Amino acid sequence: MRAKKWAMVLWILFSTLGIVYAGSPVWEVSNGTTRLFIGGTIHVLGQNDYPLPPAFDRAYKNSQTLVFETDIAQTQDPEFAKTLMGQMVYTDNKNLKTLLTPKTFDDLARFAGERGIPMEVLTPFKPGMVMVFLTLAEIERLGVAGIGVDEFYFKKATADQRQMKFLEPPMDQIQFLAKIGEGKENQMIAYILEDIGKLPDLLPIMKKAWRSGNNELMYQQTLAPLKKEYPDLYQTIMVKRNRAWLPVIQKMMTTPEVEFILVGTAHLAGDQGLISLLEKKGYKAINQ
Repeated sequence: MRAKKWAMVLWILFSTLGIVYAGSPVWEVSNGTTRLFIGGTIHVLGQNDYPLPPAFDRAYKNSQTLVFETDIAQTQDPEFAKTLMGQMVYTDNKNLKTLLTPKTFDDLARFAGERGIPMEVLTPFKPGMVMVFLTLAEIERLGVAGIGVDEFYFKKATADQRQMKFLEPPMDQIQFLAKIGEGKENQMIAYILEDIGKLPDLLPIMKKAWRSGNNELMYQQTLAPLKKEYPDLYQTIMVKRNRAWLPVIQKMMTTPEVEFILVGTAHLAGDQGLISLLEKKGYKAINQ
C-alpha cells in the first residue's frame, strides 16, 4: 500500500474525531524546566487546506526532533503492505458472507456498488480493511485525497535531515486494524456504513474544528458518538493507545532537546486525550 493511501488509513482510524476552544492545533507542554510541542493533525487534506496553521511552522522551527505516531518510511516498504494484507484476510472458511446477517451484507453490497467496489473484493476481508476500502472511496469522491500534516512534515524533516522518533511500530497499527470488530463483525460493518454515510457533512466540521483548535467540537461531533455507540472500539483505538504513549512522552520531557510530536487530532480531545492526561500528571499545556 502506497504511503499516501496508508496516510488515509491512519486518518480513518485515528482522526475519526474536552478541552476548550483555544485557537490553534498546537500546544506547548512544559514541566517548568523542559518543554515539547504537541500538534494535532489531520492525516488527509486537500490542496485548499494549505497553508497549514502557522503554529505548526513555529513549533517545527523551535524543536530539534520530530515525533510521529509511526515510521512512515517503513509503511512504504512492500513488505509492510504484504504483512498488512495477510493480517486482514479471513482464514478457516470465514468471510463476510458467513459472518454478517443478510440485511447487513445487502446494505454493504449496495453501498459498495454505489462506490464502484465489487463485493468479491470486500468479502474476504475483515471489518478494518472494509472500513479502509470504503472510506478511501468516499474521500476520493469528495476530492480530499491529498497528503496530510504528518506526511508533509515527514518529508520536510527528511529533507532537513532532522532527527525523528516514533511512538509505536507499524506492526502495532496493523494489529489494531486487524482486531477492529473481532467477534462483532455484523455490528461493526453496520456502524461503518452509518459512519461513512455521515462523512460528507462531518468532514467540513472536522477541518474547521481542527484548524481553530476547537477540540471540544471535535470531541462532541466524533469521539462522543463513537464512545457511546461502539465503546470497545473507542477504548482500543483511542484510550489504550493514548495511555501507551503517555510514558513515552513523559520520558521525552526528561531530555534537554525539544520534541515536536504530531498525532491525529482526536488523540488530543476529551478527558482521555493526551493533553488532559498530561495535565493530570502535573504538566502545563499552553495553546500556541
